Amino acid sequence: RGAPTLRGAVVASRHGVRSPYPPGGKGWPASGSDWSDWSSIPAKTAADYGMSKQAFDTQELTPHGKLLVPPLGRAARERWAAAGLEVPCKAVAAFADDSWRDVQTARLFLKGFGCEGQRVYVGNASDAPDMAPTLSDFFVQPGCPEVTEAQARGRFGGDVDALTDAHAGDIVAVERALGLPADARACDSLPPDAKCSLLSFPYVYTGVPWQGLFAGPLYYAQYFAEAWMFEYVSGVDGF
Repeated sequence: RGAPTLRGAVVASRHGVRSPYPPGGKGWPASGSDWSDWSSIPAKTAADYGMSKQAFDTQELTPHGKLLVPPLGRAARERWAAAGLEVPCKAVAAFADDSWRDVQTARLFLKGFGCEGQRVYVGNASDAPDMAPTLSDFFVQPGCPEVTEAQARGRFGGDVDALTDAHAGDIVAVERALGLPADARACDSLPPDAKCSLLSFPYVYTGVPWQGLFAGPLYYAQYFAEAWMFEYVSGVDGF
């Protein structure tokens, strides 16, 4: 046999840098559904990110996020060309789910790849079921039950307090950066004798994959750290 020949390539990617979600919703304490419930430091706004309110509120790509995607497309073309694979645009197929930031990312990747204007096939579990396992944020095979709390706990021995202990230093660092007041409204749902701290919140099973299946100290700290990461990589002034 001769040397292997590169005949094709597949790129699977998450979306580019988006604006942050607001706190609140499933797994959040009822008294902590707004950023101001957790901190006296104002949350960044659409204006801070240089976005329209609609784009910000629907978590579209930030201006910096849009700038960061095309170089990935250029790098892919250059790497494949160096390996002997020249890809004409007519041979490129791009897919995204129906989240607009995913479509934006696919289009900008194609722009960097040299195929600006190439069609992006948009689908989700209802209109592109064969692509759903690849395009969806998470996917449960039809007919299969979703993970139970007992199964989720089995992944780490079931001791949620051990999760808090293992990451307590980082959680406290987030709390310090947040400036969580001793009388923060978010803590109104805690027992009267509990200290107002991220560490004091209970773990609640939500089954939501991007929460790690549980809401609680680790997830709340992750949420705020992620929001600051988006500010940093979006070049928000005053970060």
